Amino acid sequence: MRRFVFFALTAASLSACSMDSLGPSGNVAGTYSLRMIDGVRLPYTFPSGSRLISDDLTLYQDGTFVDVSRYDSGATSTDQGFYTNQNGALTFESSESSLTYQGSVTDNVLTEVVNGYTQVFERQ
Repeated sequence: MRRFVFFALTAASLSACSMDSLGPSGNVAGTYSLRMIDGVRLPYTFPSGSRLISDDLTLYQDGTFVDVSRYDSGATSTDQGFYTNQNGALTFESSESSLTYQGSVTDNVLTEVVNGYTQVFERQ
């Protein structure tokens, strides 16, 4: 009986722990820099002609985010809102545009799909 209780407690303890860095208690918070859009490295030229030269996405531990985009014209664009993390699957809700979009984190790479563009970020 003692052996059964020991194994049951051990199994319960292991299942409560996150085995990877992005499990239920994993930490995705940090600053991520955009590296590619649709497989093209930055700078990226959109069909409109605007040219994105950098983008930094910061995820805070309180579930908020700030995303700052910089263009070759000198203009910047800031988006902010809330995100949720379910085992590395992210859902973003923009307070600026009311847009909701999905993403995922694996190791130090964050991928998100926004307005049909696949964006790949790397944690700094």
